[in-house]
Amino acid sequence: MLLALAAFVALALLTHDDAVLLGIDRPIMRAVQSSHWPPYDWVLTHASDLGFAPLGFITYAVVLAGLYVAGRRFEAVMAVASSALAGVACDEIKQIVGRPRPSGAGIHVAAHLTDYSFPSGHVTHYVTLFGFAFYAVAIAWRPGLLRHLVLALLAVLILLVGPSRVYLGEHWPSDVLGAYLFAGVWLAATIQLYRLLRR
Repeated sequence: MLLALAAFVALALLTHDDAVLLGIDRPIMRAVQSSHWPPYDWVLTHASDLGFAPLGFITYAVVLAGLYVAGRRFEAVMAVASSALAGVACDEIKQIVGRPRPSGAGIHVAAHLTDYSFPSGHVTHYVTLFGFAFYAVAIAWRPGLLRHLVLALLAVLILLVGPSRVYLGEHWPSDVLGAYLFAGVWLAATIQLYRLLRR
């Protein structure tokens, strides 16, 4: 966890010398955006949908209701509260770092967003909310087809949102990597807190 946190801080500091990161970011972004196979396009275009309003708010409601109905009320509140706080922290970090959104020749941008770029709010949202839901389901549900399907869905959403943000041109790859590191640390801390409180 400390290594991930240190790597995140290093990335955040490097954004002040953006030429270093862009030397890596631009080739990766062009490679991700270069494929136009229809299923690839569709998946990476829509994998980000759950991070935009109103669907973003609906994801909180679905996770809250799903865990609550499954009898995991404490886990439901923990998942939503932790992810919401992570979103606030992510927005504050964006303001401190102040990295502009992707632009430039050869970069396709699907929608021109006005806030800052580092770290990705979508990735933070998916990893903290769906990640804790994954953990709650993994420890609480009995093995079976439904459990496997839910875990697979949550994992796929987490894995695809990062490439999706790059494919849409709304984040540099290092924004996505930074968000995975930040959200991963946040999720690990949330799980540790959950275990402590359950005791």
